[in-house]
Amino acid sequence: ASNGFALQEVGVEIEPFGDLNTEAERKLGQLVLEKYGTEFYILHRYPLAVRPFYTMPCYDNPAYSNSFDVFIRGEEIISGAQRIHVPEFLEERAQACGIEVKTISTYIDSF
Repeated sequence: ASNGFALQEVGVEIEPFGDLNTEAERKLGQLVLEKYGTEFYILHRYPLAVRPFYTMPCYDNPAYSNSFDVFIRGEEIISGAQRIHVPEFLEERAQACGIEVKTISTYIDSF
């Protein structure tokens, strides 16, 4: 289910590099329970486009992020990610996301 094919097979429309909506998360919870017998699951490597600019891209595929969500019964309970800690890279990512660097300079300067 990590690539969305299981959701598409049961009629849930998802964008390849988009985020999951509440309906998709709940349906995925049902599918995980049916297939694996557990109500607990973790999704990782979300598309970078749906995560904040300060989320670290995956080293082996920068279209994805080093981030995760933890779910119980199709409800997200925890989110987390590796944060970018290099000021120059933060500036680059902010600009790529349409954020004016001067508006977040105090954040970037903290590194």
